[in-house]
Amino acid sequence: MTEYDPKSVEYLGLLAQVEDGLMPAEELSLRAAEVALGEVADGVVVTDARGRVTYCNPLVSELTGDLVGPQPGQFLDDNLSLCDRNGAPLPPLLPVVGEGVELPAVREFNAGIRQRGDERLRDIAVQVIAVREGAALNNFVVLLRDTSTARRISSRLSWQTSHDSLTRLPNRQYFESELQNTLSACVDKRRHHVLLYLDVYQFKVVNDTLGYRAGDQLLVQLVQLLQRCLSARDLFARVGSDEFAVLLRDCTVEEARRVVTRLREAVKDFVFCWEGNESRVAVSIGAVTADRHAPPASQLLASANDACCAARDQGRNRVKLFSDSRKVLEKRRETTWVAEIHAALREDRFLLYRQPVVALQDGQRVHHYEVLVRMRGRDGGVISPGLFLPAAERYGLIEEVDRWVIRRIFAYMALEHRGGMAGVSYAINISGISLGDDQFADYVLRELTDTGVAPSRVQFEITETSAIENLERALIFIHKLRAAGCSFALDDFGRGVSSLAYLRQLPVDYLKIDGSFVRNMLEDEIDSAMVSTVDHLAKQMGISTIAEFAETPELIEKLRLMGVDYAQGFGIAAAASLPEICGTRDP
Repeated sequence: MTEYDPKSVEYLGLLAQVEDGLMPAEELSLRAAEVALGEVADGVVVTDARGRVTYCNPLVSELTGDLVGPQPGQFLDDNLSLCDRNGAPLPPLLPVVGEGVELPAVREFNAGIRQRGDERLRDIAVQVIAVREGAALNNFVVLLRDTSTARRISSRLSWQTSHDSLTRLPNRQYFESELQNTLSACVDKRRHHVLLYLDVYQFKVVNDTLGYRAGDQLLVQLVQLLQRCLSARDLFARVGSDEFAVLLRDCTVEEARRVVTRLREAVKDFVFCWEGNESRVAVSIGAVTADRHAPPASQLLASANDACCAARDQGRNRVKLFSDSRKVLEKRRETTWVAEIHAALREDRFLLYRQPVVALQDGQRVHHYEVLVRMRGRDGGVISPGLFLPAAERYGLIEEVDRWVIRRIFAYMALEHRGGMAGVSYAINISGISLGDDQFADYVLRELTDTGVAPSRVQFEITETSAIENLERALIFIHKLRAAGCSFALDDFGRGVSSLAYLRQLPVDYLKIDGSFVRNMLEDEIDSAMVSTVDHLAKQMGISTIAEFAETPELIEKLRLMGVDYAQGFGIAAAASLPEICGTRDP
C-alpha cells in the first residue's frame, strides 16, 4: 500500500482528459469508476451539478463515523460538515452554480472533520473537482484524504521495510545491507570485525506450550537483556523468528570472546515468567571474522549461521568460531540436515498436523484445516518445521517434502471420505520451488485422480513472494488446479512491497492477511487500518479474507466486527496431529 493509490491517480487522469476535451464524457463509464473508486485509500463522493450525491465509497463513512454515510439523492452539503483547525464551521463545500459563476477545475484546501460522538478533529485534505461536458458543468468529484493517518502509515511503512515490528531491531535486509557497507570499507588490512549469529534454544517450546503472545514477550525481554551487553557501535538485528545477528565493529577475536561471554552469562541467568509458568532459554552462538578478505555479506551471514548450527549440536549455551572455509561449511551441510531430511523421507518420519480455520461470520464454525508438517526425530521427539524446512529449501529437498505431504494428506482425505467425512477441506502449503516445477501440477492432478479426492476439498496456499518470483509458473499451476476444482489462498499478504501491483494477476480465492499486522491491531491503530484496508480491497475484488495469529477473544471479536471472513490462531485452537480414522494410524 502506498500513500497515493494508483487507482485514484488513474481516475483523476481520466477526469482531466474529459475536462480538456480529449475524451467525450460519455466514455467515462460510471460503473467502471465506481469499481475503481471503491478500492482507493481516499474517501470519494460524486455529485451531480446541483450537489446531490450520486456515488459515495465506504471510506467516507469511516471518516465521518457514520455507518451509512451520504446517500444517493441527498445534498452533500447537508450531510458533510467541515470546519477549520479551530473547529469553526466552513462555508458549504460545493459552490452555488449559476450563470456567470466561474468555477476552478480543481479546488484544494485543508480542513477538519469531527466524527459522530467524538469531539476530536481529524485533519483531512480536500479536493473538489468540477467535471464539465463541453461548456456545461456535469458533476463534482470530492476527494477526502485523512492526512494524519496517511502520514503515519507512510512513515510506518518506511520504518517497517528496515525494522522488525516486535523487537524494533533492524531486520535481515537492513542488516545485510549495513554488513556489506562495512565490508566494502575494509580496505585497511588492520581493520577487522566479528559477526555473531545467535539462535534461541527452546523458543519454539514456549510458543507451542504457552502461545504466541508468550513467545513474543520472551523475545522482547531477551532482546532488552542482550542489548545491555553490547556497545552503541555494535549493530544488533533480528534475522529470523528466533535468530539474531550482531556485527561487532572494529573488534578483535579476543574482544569478541569477552562479548560472547557476557551474552551467554546474561542468558544463562535469565528466567522468563508467564502466567505463573517459568521457562529458561539458552543461546547457541556462531562467530566468523570479517575483514577485507571476507566474502559478500550474504555468504558471510550464511557462514555465521552454519557456525551457530555447529554450536547448537554441541549443546546449550555453546559457541563455535568458523573461519570462512567453504570446505568446512560444505562438510557440515552434507552431514547434518541434508542427511536428516533424506533419512526422514526414507524412514517415513514426517508427521502431519492440522490447524482449524473458522468462519467468523458463522459462529466460528470450522471452514477448513491448514495442513502443517513436522518431523519425528531419531529420539522420538517432534522437530519444529522452523528447524528443517529452511534447510530443505536451501539444499533443494523441499519439493520431495511437498510431494510427501501431498501423497499423505490425499490418502488421509480418502480415508475420511470412506468414513463419511467427505465435507472436510484442507489447505496445503506449496513452496516456491515446487511452484516453479512445470511437472508439479500434473503430479498433483494424478494424485487427486488416484485417491479419488474431490478437488473442491483441496485448497493450496502460496506465499506472495514465491508467487511473484515464479509468476509465469504460478499462473500455470493456479489455472490448472482451479480448472480441476481446487481453490487458492495467497499467504502472508501485505508483507511484500509488490502486493497490490501483482494481486490482480493472481486468480486467488482467499487472502491470508499477514499475522504481523493482525497480532497487534488492538493496540496499534496503523496495524488495524492496514487489516481493514486489505479486507476492504479483497471484498471489492470478490476475495475472502483469512486473518492469521488470532490469539485472544477480543482480537477475534474485533476481526469479526471488521468484516474479516475467517481466522486461525492460538486463540481458536493450536495445531494438533491428524485424528485417527476407524482405528488406522495417522498418515
